Amino acid sequence: MAERAEEERVPLRCDVPLKQLNRIAKRAPVDIDFQDLTYSIRDSYTGKGWRHLLKSINGSFRSGELTAIMGPSGAGKSTLLNILAGYVTAGVKGSIRAEGRPRDLTTFKKLSAYIMQDDIVQPRLTVCEAVMFAARLKLGSEIQKSEKHEVVEEVIQLLGLEKCMNTRTEYLSGGQRKRLTVALELVNNPPVIFLDEPTTGLDNVAIKQCIELLHKITKHGRTVICTIHQPPASLFHYFDQVYVLAQGYCVFNGSPSQLVPFLSKASLPCPPTYTPADYIIELVQSQTDNITALSNTIQNGKINLIEKKKEETIICTKTAGIFEIQQDYTQTVTKNYDVFPISIWMQLVILLHRNFLQLKRNHSNIYIQFFHHLASGLLVGSIFFALGNDGSQTLSVFKYILSVNVFFMYTYVMVPVLTFPLEVRLMKREYFNRWYSLKAYYMCFTLSALPLMTVLSIMFLIIVYLLSSQPMDLDRFIWFSTLALAVGFCSQGLGYVIGSTFNITNGSVVGSSALAPLLALACYGMGYRSTIEPVMKVIMGLSYLRYGVVGLTITIFANREPMDCDEYYCHYRDPDLLLRDMGMLDENRPIQLYALIAFTIFFRILAYCTLKFQLTSELKNQIVYLAAKIVRQKD
Repeated sequence: MAERAEEERVPLRCDVPLKQLNRIAKRAPVDIDFQDLTYSIRDSYTGKGWRHLLKSINGSFRSGELTAIMGPSGAGKSTLLNILAGYVTAGVKGSIRAEGRPRDLTTFKKLSAYIMQDDIVQPRLTVCEAVMFAARLKLGSEIQKSEKHEVVEEVIQLLGLEKCMNTRTEYLSGGQRKRLTVALELVNNPPVIFLDEPTTGLDNVAIKQCIELLHKITKHGRTVICTIHQPPASLFHYFDQVYVLAQGYCVFNGSPSQLVPFLSKASLPCPPTYTPADYIIELVQSQTDNITALSNTIQNGKINLIEKKKEETIICTKTAGIFEIQQDYTQTVTKNYDVFPISIWMQLVILLHRNFLQLKRNHSNIYIQFFHHLASGLLVGSIFFALGNDGSQTLSVFKYILSVNVFFMYTYVMVPVLTFPLEVRLMKREYFNRWYSLKAYYMCFTLSALPLMTVLSIMFLIIVYLLSSQPMDLDRFIWFSTLALAVGFCSQGLGYVIGSTFNITNGSVVGSSALAPLLALACYGMGYRSTIEPVMKVIMGLSYLRYGVVGLTITIFANREPMDCDEYYCHYRDPDLLLRDMGMLDENRPIQLYALIAFTIFFRILAYCTLKFQLTSELKNQIVYLAAKIVRQKD
């Protein structure tokens, strides 16, 4: 604890010039203006009408300044930040300009970084490794590896993370994790940085360090905009501009030092016993008259009571060497950055490197999966021990086939359902800040899961195959393993669909509920021979597990000599008789494999589309907005 406290008080380096970063990733400063900004959503309580969260507000946020968007809960702080960052677009009216020009969202996203409230970072990486992976993804391939290392060192030094460079991210304190999230977005020198509640969950020391950090970053010419509920009085002066919201209106816009005179002008003087930040929040807390008075006085943000920049700030930012005089801020995005700084294949290589490094260090996960497959293999093998060639236990062998299918179905559906939602939360930040394309990431987590899954599955299959004394035929075992793995890959795809759609709690319910009918359809009609209704055959075909059951049954029983029988009569001593009664005598083994492959491809494509919908909040918001608009027109 003492070491953590000592690390938490590492002084921030405000004098770091960032020479390498500014040389490699040149960015012109970007000012942001907005006029008559309105945002409306459908009223979820009544189902009718619209709620106006922002009401024709105005404002301007300048480069080289730290701006705090303040207000009570529900005032519209995060809404305004999401709109300015481009995270929300549907339902927005008014104009937003960057460097005096209408904001081009595609270009703007390449020049800005959005640090969300949840400071979740990639686990099982050191601070240095995490920042280096960010640099490799966000800086162009034309930049040498040594130069990227220099950039990483500069950023880590600026944020005071030197002493925890080799500390794994899961062992960082709250303040260190906040600084790391900033460092990850700083490596490509974005001129605009948005932060949603950066001080949430921090103690007083960490809050002071966080705000000091943001204040120092602005001295390198960046536009830093953050939401904050109520800053400590001792740190209020660190902000260059304060933008206060209440019930969707702007009630103050200007420097902290101008807040007291402004309140006096609005005939709401601040008592000497109050701090100005606390007093204005108390004034607008459900006080409609006060909100109207303050909003009228500031003209809903059109008036900006900000002091002139201090001369030393201008000198400091100029000496940093980052102000490239350009007529159009869009010129700061080079042709190489039209899509992503590096190709999709390079993204895949880097992401695979990161995933395999984390997988190798995740010992608990490897041990749990290993012992799960080992224990399950021994259990299933023991239950059906030495029954593989016993003609009196042919139906028990069929139950053994069902058990193998159920193992692969439940194991590889439920693991993504329980783990993937957390992965999506982390990916959401990286994807929005354009670290990589969704295609590269989707290929990465698909490929990175295959080696361990394949090895452990083969181990399970060898155990259950040998213990149950199945035919010692290499071709038969290869088909048995291939079909079982196909069931596993198909189940994993279904797990990704559920995991990308629901949170862990809802996904657990949906996952288990979806598997029950799939299992019922897989077993339906066993013993009916070929008398199953045509409609039911179509419905049964919707269960991918059915193809696994049929495929494994054919693999075990087809083309075999009569089984051993130590009793007076063994009805299913001839395996073909069982296949006939099960209606599988005319089934084709490759067809079952092709069907499983088709289901796997379908689930993977569906999971990708679902993930795309979840990550692209703009598309999701537009669909909801358009649907609500249609309903409003009908009303």
